[in-house]
Amino acid sequence: MLLVLGLVFVVARGDLFRSTTSTTTTLPSISTCTAMQLQGAWVDGTAGAGTAYAWITFTNTQETCTLPAWLDVAMGSDVNATSNQFTHIPELSELTKPNGDAIEESNNGIELASQETATVAISFSNRSGCDEVASVTVSWLRGANRQELPIPATYLVSQCSGPSAFVSPVFR
Repeated sequence: MLLVLGLVFVVARGDLFRSTTSTTTTLPSISTCTAMQLQGAWVDGTAGAGTAYAWITFTNTQETCTLPAWLDVAMGSDVNATSNQFTHIPELSELTKPNGDAIEESNNGIELASQETATVAISFSNRSGCDEVASVTVSWLRGANRQELPIPATYLVSQCSGPSAFVSPVFR
């Protein structure tokens, strides 16, 4: 008798013959930004005590893409010359956003929709007697997919011996 009542209850609820389906939605992947879809602009900062500060702002001009969390910056156009490389800033508090706010590192990079911007802060020596150039080259990715974007500076960029040029992670 209990078996019959249990069967009637299951059939009444519809569980016995109910089919279940599940759907999975896959969001389109967002590609890494290419140099062709970004416009870079030098933003003057301040200078004092042998160090100059500036920012480089990137504007996405095409479809949504992701800019990696850390970019490589080199003085001039020779991105392979290790003496020209900017070093990742060891303490984020040493560089700030243009408005003075603290920079926070994004582990996954910065997603940029069309016309959105992201920025890196840089600092470098402004002492006389150091190698000087009128531009920097920003790069990301490696090998055949390497992206390079030259950025004209509004004043001479210099680096003396040892790590004296630093770059922050990308931020908004």
